[in-house]
Amino acid sequence: MFCRNFLAVLWFAVAFNAAAAFSMPSDTLELPFFDDFSYNNSCLDTALWVNKGVTISNTLPYNPPSIGAAVFDALDSLGNFYSSANYGVVSQGDTLCSKSINLDYEGDNSIWLTFFYQPAGLGDAPEQNDSLVLDFYSPITEQWITMKSYAGSKRTEFIQEKINITDRIFLQNGFRFRFRNYFSLGSSLSPDIVGNCDFWLIDYVKLDRNRSDADTVYADVAIKTPISFKYGNYFSVPWLHYSANPQKLNLNYYFEFRNNDIYSRHLDSINLYLSNSEIKQFSLGSFNLPESYDVVNENFNFDFVLEGNAVSSFYNAQLKLVTNQTDEDFAGNNVYDFSIDFSDCYAYDDGTAEAGYGIYGEGTASACVAVKFVTLMPDNINGVYMWFNKTFNDAQASYFNIRVWDCKNGLPGNVIYAQDDVETPKDNTENFVYFPFNQLIAVSDTFFVGWQKSQSAILNVGFDKNTMSINPKYVNIDGTWKTSSENGQIMIRPTFRELSTAIEDFVSENNNFDNENVVTLYPNPAKNYFNIKIDNFNGFFSKKVYIYSVDGKLKLIKDLENLQTVINLENFRSGIYIVKIPALSFVGKIIVL
Repeated sequence: MFCRNFLAVLWFAVAFNAAAAFSMPSDTLELPFFDDFSYNNSCLDTALWVNKGVTISNTLPYNPPSIGAAVFDALDSLGNFYSSANYGVVSQGDTLCSKSINLDYEGDNSIWLTFFYQPAGLGDAPEQNDSLVLDFYSPITEQWITMKSYAGSKRTEFIQEKINITDRIFLQNGFRFRFRNYFSLGSSLSPDIVGNCDFWLIDYVKLDRNRSDADTVYADVAIKTPISFKYGNYFSVPWLHYSANPQKLNLNYYFEFRNNDIYSRHLDSINLYLSNSEIKQFSLGSFNLPESYDVVNENFNFDFVLEGNAVSSFYNAQLKLVTNQTDEDFAGNNVYDFSIDFSDCYAYDDGTAEAGYGIYGEGTASACVAVKFVTLMPDNINGVYMWFNKTFNDAQASYFNIRVWDCKNGLPGNVIYAQDDVETPKDNTENFVYFPFNQLIAVSDTFFVGWQKSQSAILNVGFDKNTMSINPKYVNIDGTWKTSSENGQIMIRPTFRELSTAIEDFVSENNNFDNENVVTLYPNPAKNYFNIKIDNFNGFFSKKVYIYSVDGKLKLIKDLENLQTVINLENFRSGIYIVKIPALSFVGKIIVL
């Protein structure tokens, strides 16, 4: 693990949802086999792969050839550390196995497997004794044979591998290939900074005939990164704050795309679609792209005022590239669906934790971390959301102190709110956890929220590594506030106002509880879980469900999984909860026993 035993330590971790359990493949595929993992969710394509623990990330890859990559790490399909994991021990992690493929082309020397791989990405780098392994399965010998093993290293650019498959033991019907990773946790001397680690990323996997050693080019124009759509420096602001002051925050966006071809290409248009009560289309330009060329498309003053009702605003959104398409121009990475949604908080982070942030080392037992915010209007803070990362054996601080400071000369000044001995929710990691204040705290301009340590162990808070528009982070170890220099945003979000009235108004306004023509919630009442069943998805939209308590506190945000999604209620108390799917204009209620 990467650590520095002085001042602050940036402990790398990542939070990814569980993927399907591993089982033996059955269906036989024909060539070509291709996947560049350009999905709008974290699940693998089950038509191609059998998966054990691997997830898809759009934010962890560093300078990828196209958006999305398969991620191998130390967590299993349920988001837990593998049972073999231990300090200083090398253990096998995830496995991604192709379904059976017909390679019955004996004597054919033109079959090649190519793929890109990268250690670390924006997460923790695998050590030298960690590895990524590629195996081939022979239907003749009924054995897996290791073809390649890559030793861990610091982050590199994506590296392309190419393998010519000519051995007749592989050129059979029923051939398979798989990727596996091996990881090792850090030292038992520092158990509180050991978490999800040793990342490997895979992209652009292609297996086909009529190829050669020189066939390494993808004639593909692709989106590289998710579009970053913000209000000033924030990914989220309270709707009431924005709607009262729409001119105070410039809407802005940022994304990257690439011409992976060795020939110049023409990008006919880049289109941004925003859908609320109607679909609005914006042309973001057209470009002549030189060969192997990366482009940043950004606008720091997007001339558009978002609309909404008295409670909130939600937009379905889509980014789409239109190119002079070739046969190899994969359409999947030319489209990216997302949402523009308002919550009850200010947020610098984009909701993904590529790493973890904490203070560690001698003399840090009472250290403080603070994040600067500027409210658009005078209002009352009523709590904070904080993201906590998974740690091995739940080894992190059991308690911490929440703090809010006013501003003095641009730095944290007087403590205006203190809540001590707050229990760390170790059973609710990889998610935002809400901490309500026991009183409302009035702020009118600049303020700071954060925590003070009450134990020597690290507090492992989510860290968004791919977002760095400004640096609002400060640390105080010896009585002096200093700027924290790590690139990224701490995942802590101050919340404003009581939302109970707003939620009740919204429910009354929509009044379509359990509309079986669109969405069904069952069983209801529920105990351990409930299902969300959707009859169909019409058009594009961000597939997210939001669950609120009746007092208006956001309890869970989850991506919908196709037409049926299971919601685990393990961490929910008995009561009534509001289920909101903005993309379908659906609001329902679920009773938890």
